[in-house]
Amino acid sequence: MSLRVALCGNPNVGKTSLFNALTGLRQYTANWAGVTVDIKEGIRNWKGMQITFTDLPGTYSLSSFSLDEKIARDYLLYNTPDILLVVADALSLKQGLYLFLEAAELDVKIILVVNAIDEAKKSGIHIDRSELSKHLGVPVILTSAVTGEGINELLDSIVKVAADQKKTVRFALKKEIEDEIEEIESSIQSKPELRTFPVRWLSIKYLEGDPDTIKLIGEISSKAGALREEIAREKYKHIDLILKEVMNFSQQKFSISEALDHVLTHKYTGIPVFLALMYITFTFSFEIVQPLSDLIENAFNLIADTLRHTIGNRLVASLLADGIISGIGSVLVFIPNIFGLFLILGIMEDSGYLPRAAFVVDRIMYKLKLSGRSFMSFLLGFGCTVPAIMSTRGISDSRERTIAVLSIPFISCSARLPVYLLIASIFFDKNKGLIVFIVYLLSIAVTLISSVLLNKILFKGQPGFLILELPRYRMPKFKNLALYVWIRGKHFLIKAGTIIFVASVLLWILSYFPSMNPSESFASYIGKFLETILRPLGFDWRISTSLIFGVAAKEVIVSAFGMFFGHEGSFRIALANSIDSVTAFSLLIFIMAYVPCFATLGSISSELGKKYALISVIYSFSIAYLLAYIVRLIGGIFL
Repeated sequence: MSLRVALCGNPNVGKTSLFNALTGLRQYTANWAGVTVDIKEGIRNWKGMQITFTDLPGTYSLSSFSLDEKIARDYLLYNTPDILLVVADALSLKQGLYLFLEAAELDVKIILVVNAIDEAKKSGIHIDRSELSKHLGVPVILTSAVTGEGINELLDSIVKVAADQKKTVRFALKKEIEDEIEEIESSIQSKPELRTFPVRWLSIKYLEGDPDTIKLIGEISSKAGALREEIAREKYKHIDLILKEVMNFSQQKFSISEALDHVLTHKYTGIPVFLALMYITFTFSFEIVQPLSDLIENAFNLIADTLRHTIGNRLVASLLADGIISGIGSVLVFIPNIFGLFLILGIMEDSGYLPRAAFVVDRIMYKLKLSGRSFMSFLLGFGCTVPAIMSTRGISDSRERTIAVLSIPFISCSARLPVYLLIASIFFDKNKGLIVFIVYLLSIAVTLISSVLLNKILFKGQPGFLILELPRYRMPKFKNLALYVWIRGKHFLIKAGTIIFVASVLLWILSYFPSMNPSESFASYIGKFLETILRPLGFDWRISTSLIFGVAAKEVIVSAFGMFFGHEGSFRIALANSIDSVTAFSLLIFIMAYVPCFATLGSISSELGKKYALISVIYSFSIAYLLAYIVRLIGGIFL
């Protein structure tokens, strides 16, 4: 027998950690029918039951004012699970109960999961779960995703609730509001196409002014949106009464959290601390783990040389050694750097620092008519641009969201890192860590400047506001870090086995035929056409061709350099002899900003439409060309 269980909760309540504890490594990325968003699903077999868990986006309500809210709400309305787990934080139960009261009006079996109970106990907070269950009319399970407390009990409760009859949970509002609800309900029930929906929930959402509900039902009352604040006040009053009955507080010990926040979120020290932590991140990723990269590079070089000397057929030997081994190997040597970067970012996220970085930068973002929520998406862009663009669904202001989506591609994603490290190690070996750090800082600056330009050109709106509940500081757990690094790092490995593999073989074919000389190959014809445009930047046909293939995946640029410059001897030496250091730095800047990869363009098209994907191509290429040309001019003056 199988069950579908969804997890719903506020951001930063440990919902994803709970999901990981429930599913372990049996997770996969799924796609909801009709919704262009990747989600995580996981399977757990428990007492003869196969349970499929779905991790919904973190949300403060089930309205449709932001895209994250809309995704969670639409899933529960149109893909209703067998059981809904509403996850609340034991240290901020009030906000979690508000979401629970919204979910309780849905026609679904519910279990309230109060997470982080271990931290509540340390803070002197006692929660009477039997009393809380009596007030809410649903099972209440106290859990800790960190220690594993309550996980088995939660699984038992899921199986038990699945076998029980569905209970109707209803929170009665004051009479005046209930009268309005009954009137809306009557109108909804008169429409046959709406009878499959939870009528009371739709009625309340209509009175709260939920945009999608009004669109679904139509203009049936003048009260649409008129009672939003009054309904919220009534719910919070009820929640306060419940909390007085179920929560007890003992004398709290002094917490170091406030002292840390005083430094990390201070208006004067917050930014320097953030920059220092980012510098440490890049130093670790580029310097500390470099010996591992060198070992991998030597191994691939040895394999390639062995194939060249043992295989008699020159064509086959070149395909295997130059096309496949060298092509893929030139990218895979950067695995330690990529995984090192994700390890430090994982520590910063799991410890609770990244939301504080968004809070600190929010002051700057506000002046740019954006909010710290956009900066959270920008930070995700350091890993991969695609999920960063998807994360903008949490931005309720459509103007700000459009600007963020078009600006995020300027953030230096992990796919660019191998190219940065290659060029920096060849031309700026003694300061390669500093050079790459500067490029990353420039990418942030370009992203912010782009936001200002787009705001002035496309929009003239007011800045968005950041509503962010800062999570508690936590000691990162090895299991969570390992899962974080693997989930994000395996994307790099998958690309190496698919896109980069295919691109490497295609590059070899284009550079090997019709003659065995790359300068007279099909690839040279392609590159020489683009060279006429890029010649003012100092890029020859080999670099131009590499940049074209880099649109498929930025890592492919490294493979292309290996083939076009490595035809005779070391490609590093050949590349070093083909351009000077100024041109090399302008190439770094161009790669930082030029056309997004195919996957990113697909995400932009899905989120904003094909028109904006085309705008992104033209806009990013123009910015990249301008910046690289400025670097060439300034470098030519001083060198």
